[in-house]
Amino acid sequence: MEEVICLLDPKHSRPATVEIQGEPWIGKTRLLQQILGAARQRGWAVAHAAAGPPAGASPYQLFADAFEEVLSERADEVFRSVPVAYQRALGLVFPALDRKAQSGSVPVPAGTVGSALRQVLRELAGSQGLVLALDNVHWADPASLELLESLVRRPPGARLLIAVTHRNRQSPLHLRGLLASLSGSYRIALGPLPEQELAALLPKRMVRPSRKNLISRAGGNPGLLLALSDSPENCEGTESGDLTLAPFARFLDEFRAVSDDGWLAAQSAAILGDTFTLPEMQSVAALPTERLVGAVTELLREDIIRLCRTADTYCFRHPILRETVYRTTGEEWRLAAHSAATQLMRMPVPSTYPALEPMPSRTPAADRVRSRLLPNEAGHSPGDETRIYEQRVRTGKALVVAGRPREALDILDRTSRPGADVPLLVRAEAAEWRAWAQRLLGRHSLAESLLTTVRAEVAAEPEALALVELARLATVLERGSLPDDELSTAVRWAAAQHDPLARAYTWALLGAQEADSGRTGQAAVRLREVAGLLDGLDDSTLLGRLDALYWLARAQARLEQEAEAARHFERGLGIAVAHELEYLVPQFATGLAEVCLRQGRIDLAVESGRQAIRAADRIGGACLLAEAGAGLARATWVSGDQATAWDTARRAAEQAEAWREPWADRVRLSLLETTFDTHDQELCKGLLSMGIVRRAATFPIVALVPAVGEVLARLESERSGSDAEAGRWATAAEEAAGRLQLPGATGLALLARAHHHRSADPLKAAAFASSAVVTLTRAGRTLDVARAHLAAAAAWNVVDSAVARSQFNEARLLLDECGAHGYLEHTVSQAANGGGQSADARLARLSGREREISVLVSDGYTNQQIARALELSHKTVETHLGRIFKKLKVGSRAQVATSIGRATRITDTQFPGRQTLRSGRNRIA
Repeated sequence: MEEVICLLDPKHSRPATVEIQGEPWIGKTRLLQQILGAARQRGWAVAHAAAGPPAGASPYQLFADAFEEVLSERADEVFRSVPVAYQRALGLVFPALDRKAQSGSVPVPAGTVGSALRQVLRELAGSQGLVLALDNVHWADPASLELLESLVRRPPGARLLIAVTHRNRQSPLHLRGLLASLSGSYRIALGPLPEQELAALLPKRMVRPSRKNLISRAGGNPGLLLALSDSPENCEGTESGDLTLAPFARFLDEFRAVSDDGWLAAQSAAILGDTFTLPEMQSVAALPTERLVGAVTELLREDIIRLCRTADTYCFRHPILRETVYRTTGEEWRLAAHSAATQLMRMPVPSTYPALEPMPSRTPAADRVRSRLLPNEAGHSPGDETRIYEQRVRTGKALVVAGRPREALDILDRTSRPGADVPLLVRAEAAEWRAWAQRLLGRHSLAESLLTTVRAEVAAEPEALALVELARLATVLERGSLPDDELSTAVRWAAAQHDPLARAYTWALLGAQEADSGRTGQAAVRLREVAGLLDGLDDSTLLGRLDALYWLARAQARLEQEAEAARHFERGLGIAVAHELEYLVPQFATGLAEVCLRQGRIDLAVESGRQAIRAADRIGGACLLAEAGAGLARATWVSGDQATAWDTARRAAEQAEAWREPWADRVRLSLLETTFDTHDQELCKGLLSMGIVRRAATFPIVALVPAVGEVLARLESERSGSDAEAGRWATAAEEAAGRLQLPGATGLALLARAHHHRSADPLKAAAFASSAVVTLTRAGRTLDVARAHLAAAAAWNVVDSAVARSQFNEARLLLDECGAHGYLEHTVSQAANGGGQSADARLARLSGREREISVLVSDGYTNQQIARALELSHKTVETHLGRIFKKLKVGSRAQVATSIGRATRITDTQFPGRQTLRSGRNRIA
């Protein structure tokens, strides 16, 4: 930019050309305006215009617009300065000179227009200089492009700066070749802005998660960022209302050069989703093949759509273009087009409609849309309100199944006020799928509120009421809470059903509720019946209620039936992927990753986690992305990929940051363990600052309390050195394990108690850890068994180094066998940093004063208390403590206590007759 501004200095008297290129909305026009502003400040004359679509444009339209204002003031002066031979040519370009040229129908020799324009430019430039700024020349008419070529190849001898902007992909090949071949021209290729500069463009009042989300979606494009920030959808966690078209209106300019056929093709593509094929577009647009091909060619030329990597598949250049087309399309046409596009889509058919048959499996995607646009079904009048309502429900449901919840809500939100003639069962189905869409976006409270309202409206119809009650139960469980009322209507309805899928769906949800609340005996009995029902159905039948299989697998995982849970998760994931039921893929994949990780099947856990992330990203819901990210972060760290674990954990935390739903706290607790292991202190502090430890004390899901208690007991023991807090969490884990009566839960409670005693009583900690090894081995939780071995090794470190080494070796064998390279490296690092050495050996590394301070630290003294006891300054104690951390290769006071140990023999040797902190607290303080 500085080089371009230098061209405006008086010492530069020769003509120059500046080319500014870049993606749409990247800031080309803004940069051009900066150049014009600098030119005006220096007294240069300015001629400026922006090209529009060539359709309907007059020859030389771009130049006529550029010089209209200048020539309106200096027409007589310019006209007198040019030879008579050029006057007729100027009349062809500039209307301001046409009446004076009196050219009539006299032909103008070829090349005369270029020569005449050069003469005009010399006159207008004079001694002060002239900037000719031509914006969006990729849209210029052919005559203007020809004239531009003449000027840049043979510029007039004057102080002239020609500045042009264009989009490289949309520019004619001839124009690109011309600009690339110019020698001595200045080329500015605008690329993405860095994140810091983008952040400065956003309002300061915008919350941090929304800012990061917008910056990510903008991809470094400032114009796109500003447009996205105007959208009411940029803030998650709020109820979606009627969307204004204002944020999308600015992007309609992209379609100025598109014909009616091109616009219809774009509308059809927007209906079809993120990717589409020509046959799919034809089935929606109903255009003849020849016209459709022409329309698609037009959209490709205008860079509105692009070819995907998959053969014969297209996508929009950016999702905002698809959103623009979709939002600005009339609802009636959009609803009809959706019906055409989804009429043959394989989507779950509620068991309340047994007459509707699911589609056969493995139908190619291109064959899903093969019906004509039929806005009115046979036997219905255009004004039939019930028919339109039902059509909205079917369309919204299909969009939810396809993983497009925002578009689904755009249609389903119009079902909130049904007419009196709409059946209650159809109202219930509309509410169920509206709630599904909200759940996919993480808005579980909103979904629950919606279902609670509709529940009262459909209470007169038992079947409709049962459907709403079950949908509400699924929402509450997914959110991470427990329902506060009984589901008597749903239970009675399910018991009366002959359809096994309907019964299985109801019992699976009730079993999941019982498993979450700690009623493991009841849940086990119920889930055996559900498994028998679902295992007896083929895949095509399960399509009607595939989420029943998910709730069964989820409840089995809570009951520690790992093998059965993994089998059902795998089956459900396979069906969802094969039949393109996108809305269930993230849940199945995340559940499978979690179970496989506990089983020690690390590779499959990582693979499933990555699949969950990809599917969640396509849907765009914060909850799905956060849960999948937390699972993948844990799996990748265990596998040894710490960089991916670090990055994935941070992105998952960002997704959950703005939410105060129970599911978000569940994600944060999972991330807390991972960040502690990966030593991401910044993220760990950020998670703790959000109050999750305080809220975890009232965690409602009993089945998860042992795992939560074990993680927090370890955190309090190792990071904070708080025996009291570690003991509190160990007690919570023991109480929950007592209710659950499951070996895995009991093992985790024992491990939590080992963490509690780690510093104060290493022998007792070793005993609890050894008991955890036995119990977790019986539960088949390989990874947790290895962790228990490591806890036992850490406890034995201060008592018997030989036993500690044997425990380390047991952990290494298990971790090596299951491919847990991350834990394996962690284990080796622990051993190298003193895992097999006695307390005396570790003390020998330290100076006399450092040994004194380290033993006091192991006794629980604060820095201030140590300073008073040893008559040192507080700063000196901090300095010594830093050296102790470095020599022992530890990062916390609790780890110092573990490395040094608190055996009486060590304490007495270093400080004979010294009182401990507990007995001498008043004297020291």
